[in-house]
Amino acid sequence: MTSEVADISLIISSRNRASGLDSCLQAIAVAALQASELKLEFIFVDNGSTDGTSDVVSRWSATAPIATTLIFESRPGLSHARNTGIQNARGRILAFTDDDCEISPDYFVTVARLFAEDTARVMRGGRIDLGDERDLPITIKTDTEHAVMNHYNHPGGFIHGCNMTFPKALADAVGLFDTRFGAGATFRSGEDTDYIHRAFRAGFKVEYTPHLVVKHFHGRRSMDQVQRLFDGYSYGNGALYAKYMFVRDSNLRGMLRWDIRQAFKEFFGGRNLDGALGLTYRNTVRQNMAGLWAYWRSQGTRQASS
Repeated sequence: MTSEVADISLIISSRNRASGLDSCLQAIAVAALQASELKLEFIFVDNGSTDGTSDVVSRWSATAPIATTLIFESRPGLSHARNTGIQNARGRILAFTDDDCEISPDYFVTVARLFAEDTARVMRGGRIDLGDERDLPITIKTDTEHAVMNHYNHPGGFIHGCNMTFPKALADAVGLFDTRFGAGATFRSGEDTDYIHRAFRAGFKVEYTPHLVVKHFHGRRSMDQVQRLFDGYSYGNGALYAKYMFVRDSNLRGMLRWDIRQAFKEFFGGRNLDGALGLTYRNTVRQNMAGLWAYWRSQGTRQASS
């Protein structure tokens, strides 16, 4: 990994987002102008776009108030793209958001302040507001209280990958994202859940703060879109349950048991996962089992070919 010469590296991965990047980039520019005393860099990883996404970023960067590195990563998948960002980052602190998000004007200042106050090794995530009121209220986190993850918390959703920060030393200790997980990969999702879990097991404090804010313009407005999204999340979680099934210090086995218990209760008249969005524990467990089986099958295939 490269030597550290910046205070904060903001990393965004994108694919075929040329028509929707302007507001994301403008928000970065505004936040950078408010943090002129900090050494900042922006790393944009184009993950195989064919629509001129890189051209949009290149034109913007010519006058942007933040040093920008544009990288083309041909290997498909969010984890590959994020790993490329990490490997090229020069910041002491790494910050991640998505190409459909807008960081708050005080984002960089807040990141710097929070990490300057740390007395322990911390992975930190923040508030995610709904950017467009026409979108359904999903993939957001609007808790108003600070929270620290413990062994009883599921890492998925405790903090979100679209508003996640940690010192580069964490990546040195934990490693890179598992490229089997995440959008565009075999197990569809869960790369951030896996990474949070690994950081927690490695002894890093994982915390949520409502003071670090992004707006998420995810664009999902139909129940079918929500169901497909949560099917992918549940499938990825199932693969993670398989990955850590025999890891003694992992709490994910307990999370799978909890989902199964809730599915049984639901079957006999208990509450749904989210009735308003049409989400059920039974479908969650079905997708968990599909992902779990796919992970074990992939392990058998890898062993047979080695």
